[in-house]
Amino acid sequence: MFMLQCTQRSTRKWFLQKTGPEGLNNMLAAYEDKTAYALCIFSLSLGPDHEPTSFEGRTEGKIVPARGPNDFGWDPVFQPHGYNLTYAEMPKEEKNKISHRRRALDKLREHLCTQYSFMDQP
Repeated sequence: MFMLQCTQRSTRKWFLQKTGPEGLNNMLAAYEDKTAYALCIFSLSLGPDHEPTSFEGRTEGKIVPARGPNDFGWDPVFQPHGYNLTYAEMPKEEKNKISHRRRALDKLREHLCTQYSFMDQP
């Protein structure tokens, strides 16, 4: 069994190192539309003769001026829809409940639980 995670971000690590999260917000200053989304894809293959199955998790939001600690990538400038906090301002437990990574993992888990007898649902 082989599993791969691909987390898409609209920025690369070098960009954030040079400009900080504020740089992303500053780039969008001239644009009215600041919508964004965070995307994570996990892919699972049972071996070389099996096609991979992919599971996508997506969290819609917008880019805002940086708020909160700068502990993890673009978290200070990403505010999920329906929240007044950026990812960086949220308690980790709350962020993890709505994160793009969690959504992808939930889909992967559901697939494993329904397709394979070795997985028991809690």
